Amino acid sequence: MKKLKILVPILLFIFSSSCIDRTPHYEEVDACFQVSGNTHYVNETIYFVDCSLNAKDYEWDFGDGTVSNQRNPDHVYTNTGTYQVTLRAYGYDNSSETYRHAVTIQGSTDLDLLVLYFGTEDPVSNCEVTLFDNEDDWDNLNLDNKVDAANTNQYGSVVFYDLNSIVYYIDAFKNAVDNSYYSNYYKGYATDALIDNEVNEYNIYVELLTSDSKSKRGKYKIKNIKKSSKEEHERIIKAFKAK
Repeated sequence: MKKLKILVPILLFIFSSSCIDRTPHYEEVDACFQVSGNTHYVNETIYFVDCSLNAKDYEWDFGDGTVSNQRNPDHVYTNTGTYQVTLRAYGYDNSSETYRHAVTIQGSTDLDLLVLYFGTEDPVSNCEVTLFDNEDDWDNLNLDNKVDAANTNQYGSVVFYDLNSIVYYIDAFKNAVDNSYYSNYYKGYATDALIDNEVNEYNIYVELLTSDSKSKRGKYKIKNIKKSSKEEHERIIKAFKAK
């Protein structure tokens, strides 16, 4: 009878254990996201940061016909307007919740420059490009009064955002070997007055110079750059990639 007394508690334990609800219990999903910055412009990269609780999957609708399944996507709007951004977050318990936030995109006057070696359509990477808003500062390379400066990417492209609708004077420079460098030092490049709220595309060209060839630039005539286009930039970069 002692054996029976021992078995009864064991059987009761096994029976009670089999009745325990082992289904995982999850909290309901709570959808949420934040947007980088307070003011947004056409062609600017905007970052969306998920702050949802208990979410595992995401469906983003940026309101301009594009979507994403990333947790923290970024997006570029190519037109002005107010867009309703929608995030639908899915929880571990198969529940879902939708969160919406309106993003207003303002027009931006941008300058898209493609730097090429003179006489070719070969892009110049890592070329320092400096903008000036008057000829005197460009002529004297007065960096204290520059509007902005940046280096070209691997495809010779650099974009300056949120500019004024005025003429800009451009200096481009890249070191070569020994005392040589690439520059538009003797080729005064000036844009037309930029078209407001548009991307203004231009090609500029640099030639190989030596340090002993420097002289006052003022005697050289400023040359207005012929306006390019998005399609031409894309064609040149595509051809370069194919080489």
